[in-house]
Amino acid sequence: MQSINETTAQEILDAIGGPANVVRCSNCMTRLRFVLGGQDRVDTAALKRIACVQGVLAAADQLQVVIGAGKVQRAADLVKELLAKHESRAAPEAPVDNAADQLAAVARDNKKAMKARHGTRIHQFLSKFATIFTPLIPGFLGAGLLLGGATLIEQAMLANVLDRNPTIVHLVAYMNVFGKGLFGFLGILVGYNTQQAFGGSGVNGAILASLFLLDYGSTGSGSFHAGIQDFFGLQIDPRGSIIGILIAGIAGAWIEQQIRRRMPANLDMILTSLLTLLIAGALTYVVIMPVGVLLFDGMSWLFGHLNDNPIGAALLSGLFLIAVMFGVHQGFTDGCTK
Repeated sequence: MQSINETTAQEILDAIGGPANVVRCSNCMTRLRFVLGGQDRVDTAALKRIACVQGVLAAADQLQVVIGAGKVQRAADLVKELLAKHESRAAPEAPVDNAADQLAAVARDNKKAMKARHGTRIHQFLSKFATIFTPLIPGFLGAGLLLGGATLIEQAMLANVLDRNPTIVHLVAYMNVFGKGLFGFLGILVGYNTQQAFGGSGVNGAILASLFLLDYGSTGSGSFHAGIQDFFGLQIDPRGSIIGILIAGIAGAWIEQQIRRRMPANLDMILTSLLTLLIAGALTYVVIMPVGVLLFDGMSWLFGHLNDNPIGAALLSGLFLIAVMFGVHQGFTDGCTK
């Protein structure tokens, strides 16, 4: 079976017109999918001669390159790495004719070099979070507006009313259900996006996120009961779920990449996710969930000790939105009871 390496990925890019011709790259179970700037730049004959390419399909501005199950994920990862390298290269500066322009060019180059040394990796890491949360914003807005509208209707037409209109009651309940669905299963969406943003399979991130949403109670009842109460004797406490899901998604993506690099292509589809889930799941129970509990308890401690003075209250106000983002804001209200 033809192996997939960086040379193969480069051959594919060259045959489809180079990195500059690629608008977007994605993949399914068997195919690389490219949205191209121009189909006329594709050398279909050269593409078909590449040993790992089993077929080529073109439609409108999309090109599908059939690689085969077990190999396409590796090919997609390598192609995306090459595209990222191409995008990171700065465009050449125009020639300059006078001393002032030369000094300005030197200043620009020094600024770019300093930014590249100090900010590139951090910027790239943080930019991945935009790809996690930005797609969720429309849903947040929609569900949030429905929740706000439901609250307004409830306060205006149902509060302190003995003979409630059944239609209004049902309308309010219907408008609320979307917010409950969003916040009840937000972790699944975050887990899926996190795993994809950091180079893994989204479905593995969603499954790891579900570990934070399952019920680990002793009754063993309910559709979402995990079927276990502890992990080999270790107590399971999924508090601080969103930050835990983020960490689990990042760790799971890294583990998946390491496994995929070493996994034979014909076993990739069968074993890569299996091993990723086993390893990342154990890491989640043993390390990541306890970290989430520490953060949750830390928020409770901050609220209990800082809420009674103006400076502490100001600090808590500044931390609240960050706490909401990472899912440990319950610690604020938990601190009220202590």
